[in-house]
Amino acid sequence: MAFDVRSLVGAIAAAALVAGCASNMKVGNNFDYNSFAARVKTGESTGKDVAQWIGQPYGRGVELLPDGTRLNVWTYYYGAGQIPSGANTTFKMLQVKFDQDDRVQGYVWTGDLSGTTVEDKSQPK
Repeated sequence: MAFDVRSLVGAIAAAALVAGCASNMKVGNNFDYNSFAARVKTGESTGKDVAQWIGQPYGRGVELLPDGTRLNVWTYYYGAGQIPSGANTTFKMLQVKFDQDDRVQGYVWTGDLSGTTVEDKSQPK
Protein backbone atom coordinates (compact mmCIF):
# COMPACT_ATOMS: atom_id res chain seq x y z
CA MET A 1 0.00 0.00 0.00
CA ALA A 2 1.53 3.28 -1.05
CA PHE A 3 0.96 6.26 1.18
CA ASP A 4 2.87 9.44 0.39
CA VAL A 5 3.28 11.51 3.55
CA ARG A 6 4.71 14.42 1.53
CA SER A 7 1.52 14.64 -0.52
CA LEU A 8 -0.58 14.71 2.66
CA VAL A 9 1.60 17.41 4.24
CA GLY A 10 1.54 19.38 0.96
CA ALA A 11 -2.25 19.24 0.84
CA ILE A 12 -2.44 20.49 4.43
CA ALA A 13 -0.06 23.34 3.67
CA ALA A 14 -2.00 24.30 0.54
CA ALA A 15 -5.27 24.35 2.50
CA ALA A 16 -3.68 26.61 5.09
CA LEU A 17 -2.40 29.02 2.44
CA VAL A 18 -5.87 29.26 0.95
CA ALA A 19 -7.24 29.92 4.42
CA GLY A 20 -4.93 32.90 4.84
CA CYS A 21 -2.82 33.82 7.84
CA ALA A 22 -0.79 31.56 10.07
CA SER A 23 -2.99 29.25 12.04
CA ASN A 24 -2.82 26.11 14.08
CA MET A 25 -3.75 23.06 12.08
CA LYS A 26 -4.52 19.47 13.04
CA VAL A 27 -5.15 16.47 10.83
CA GLY A 28 -6.12 12.91 11.76
CA ASN A 29 -6.70 11.61 15.26
CA ASN A 30 -4.05 11.50 17.96
CA PHE A 31 -3.11 8.02 19.17
CA ASP A 32 -0.65 6.49 21.63
CA TYR A 33 1.92 4.42 19.74
CA ASN A 34 3.68 3.23 22.89
CA SER A 35 0.40 1.85 24.29
CA PHE A 36 -0.23 0.01 21.01
CA ALA A 37 3.32 -1.37 20.76
CA ALA A 38 3.30 -2.61 24.35
CA ARG A 39 0.13 -4.65 23.74
CA VAL A 40 0.25 -5.90 20.15
CA LYS A 41 1.19 -9.51 19.53
CA THR A 42 1.83 -10.59 15.94
CA GLY A 43 -0.41 -13.48 14.93
CA GLU A 44 -2.61 -13.08 18.03
CA SER A 45 -3.96 -9.53 18.29
CA THR A 46 -7.07 -8.79 16.22
CA GLY A 47 -8.61 -5.75 14.58
CA LYS A 48 -11.05 -5.55 17.47
CA ASP A 49 -8.12 -5.41 19.92
CA VAL A 50 -6.38 -2.65 17.97
CA ALA A 51 -9.60 -0.60 17.72
CA GLN A 52 -10.08 -0.89 21.49
CA TRP A 53 -6.52 0.29 22.15
CA ILE A 54 -6.24 3.22 19.73
CA GLY A 55 -9.64 3.69 18.10
CA GLN A 56 -10.91 3.26 14.56
CA PRO A 57 -8.41 3.81 11.72
CA TYR A 58 -8.43 6.99 9.68
CA GLY A 59 -8.00 4.99 6.49
CA ARG A 60 -8.18 1.39 5.25
CA GLY A 61 -6.50 -0.27 2.31
CA VAL A 62 -4.92 -3.45 0.99
CA GLU A 63 -1.33 -4.56 0.51
CA LEU A 64 -0.59 -7.29 -2.03
CA LEU A 65 2.65 -9.14 -1.29
CA PRO A 66 4.83 -10.67 -4.06
CA ASP A 67 3.65 -14.19 -3.13
CA GLY A 68 0.01 -13.14 -3.69
CA THR A 69 -0.86 -12.75 -0.01
CA ARG A 70 -3.34 -9.94 0.63
CA LEU A 71 -3.14 -7.97 3.85
CA ASN A 72 -5.74 -5.51 5.08
CA VAL A 73 -4.05 -2.30 6.19
CA TRP A 74 -5.40 0.16 8.74
CA THR A 75 -3.82 3.61 8.73
CA TYR A 76 -3.66 5.95 11.70
CA TYR A 77 -2.10 9.38 11.42
CA TYR A 78 -1.93 12.61 13.33
CA GLY A 79 -0.32 15.90 12.48
CA ALA A 80 -0.35 19.27 14.16
CA GLY A 81 1.53 22.50 13.83
CA GLN A 82 1.45 26.10 12.82
CA ILE A 83 0.85 26.69 9.13
CA PRO A 84 2.56 28.04 7.03
CA SER A 85 5.59 28.56 9.32
CA GLY A 86 5.86 24.91 10.36
CA ALA A 87 6.47 25.92 13.98
CA ASN A 88 5.69 23.29 16.60
CA THR A 89 5.10 20.70 13.89
CA THR A 90 4.51 17.06 14.74
CA PHE A 91 3.45 14.17 12.54
CA LYS A 92 3.12 10.45 13.15
CA MET A 93 1.69 7.55 11.23
CA LEU A 94 0.98 3.91 12.04
CA GLN A 95 -0.08 1.28 9.52
CA VAL A 96 -1.28 -2.01 10.99
CA LYS A 97 -1.39 -5.04 8.68
CA PHE A 98 -3.91 -7.87 9.15
CA ASP A 99 -4.27 -11.25 7.50
CA GLN A 100 -7.62 -12.52 6.19
CA ASP A 101 -8.39 -13.94 9.67
CA ASP A 102 -8.12 -10.40 11.12
CA ARG A 103 -4.86 -11.17 12.98
CA VAL A 104 -2.05 -8.61 13.12
CA GLN A 105 0.82 -9.66 10.85
CA GLY A 106 2.94 -6.56 11.34
CA TYR A 107 2.96 -2.79 11.41
CA VAL A 108 4.87 0.22 10.13
CA TRP A 109 5.55 3.15 12.43
CA THR A 110 6.70 6.58 11.25
CA GLY A 111 7.86 8.64 14.18
CA ASP A 112 7.01 12.04 15.42
CA LEU A 113 8.92 14.80 13.62
CA SER A 114 9.11 16.91 16.78
CA GLY A 115 12.01 14.81 18.04
CA THR A 116 10.04 13.03 20.74
CA THR A 117 11.74 9.73 21.54
CA VAL A 118 9.64 6.65 20.94
CA GLU A 119 10.63 3.48 22.75
CA ASP A 120 11.37 0.53 20.44
CA LYS A 121 8.99 -2.22 21.51
CA SER A 122 9.41 -4.31 18.38
CA GLN A 123 11.94 -6.71 19.91
CA PRO A 124 10.74 -9.62 22.08
CA LYS A 125 11.63 -9.35 25.76
